[in-house]
Amino acid sequence: MAHRVKIRGIYTTALTKFLLNSGYTIVDPSPEIQQRFSLRPAKRTPEIIIQDRLDRQGIELIGESEQISLLIRLLQETLLDSLLLEFSVKAEAEEEFGEETEIRDIARARFEFPGISKAYLDAIRSTVVPSLKNHHRLKILNERKLGRFEAELLKFPEKKESLEKQLFAEWILAPLQKDGAVRLEQVKASGKSIRPREGILVERQGETLILKRFFSQGRYDGLNLPIEEGDYGLTDIREGAGYVKHSYFSREGRLKGQYFNINTPVEIYPFGARYVDLEIDVICRAGEKPVISDREELALLVKKGAVGSRLEKKALEEAEDLVRKIG
Repeated sequence: MAHRVKIRGIYTTALTKFLLNSGYTIVDPSPEIQQRFSLRPAKRTPEIIIQDRLDRQGIELIGESEQISLLIRLLQETLLDSLLLEFSVKAEAEEEFGEETEIRDIARARFEFPGISKAYLDAIRSTVVPSLKNHHRLKILNERKLGRFEAELLKFPEKKESLEKQLFAEWILAPLQKDGAVRLEQVKASGKSIRPREGILVERQGETLILKRFFSQGRYDGLNLPIEEGDYGLTDIREGAGYVKHSYFSREGRLKGQYFNINTPVEIYPFGARYVDLEIDVICRAGEKPVISDREELALLVKKGAVGSRLEKKALEEAEDLVRKIG
């Protein structure tokens, strides 16, 4: 029997299509979803509830542990860079008949949808209703305004490419250029809180940002070198790139080393960029050959179930490709 799922949030249309294709039954659909998929409004009890996270960068799942585990596997097998950030199980009693009760293991899971996952869901949604590129990212920024632009797309489909370029330039790139300050949201696949990094935008080349950062004390990640007075760093961030490049310099401009953070494809936002750190890195001290660091940290994420094996393979290939290019 098909499992019953209730879905709410900005990913509803895409996930409804995806789960219907995967054999699930959608219950208590919204009027809009009823119309789009010709579904009945019957309010049957859901076995799984899917809803937006507060920041809308992914979803939360609630339901019986076994069913949630199966859905997690399906999501990770299909959405290449989807990340399981949190999974917890709690035993709950449910009254059946009279004094009889049934103990069920209720699971809660928290998922992140980085760039590849959002693009996949964008593509699925576009098979149901006309959608602009970066639909779900833009929806996070301004859902109501995006609705107006996609209503125009429905009337004038020939405007699709020009509308996509316009929205990316006006909603994402222009605010960055105006503000000058850039924030990097480096999400930890281990589920730890985000480590924001801030810098000053010194150059923008198309969809590539270069920001400057200054340091006060401590040591450089992976390089095993001390931070000295006057040191600064240049960070290169490119839309869709599978890594972020950090270059560290002395006060006089002498290169000390480079650090390539391997991550899910970078998503540019009006505040800067967001990506998930996959722990593995490529490190290159000035005058030395590049090396891959922290392979075991990535392997641990796979063992814990946070990262799928396909994403692990992609991250390793990215790191090995970088070593060849730099070396």
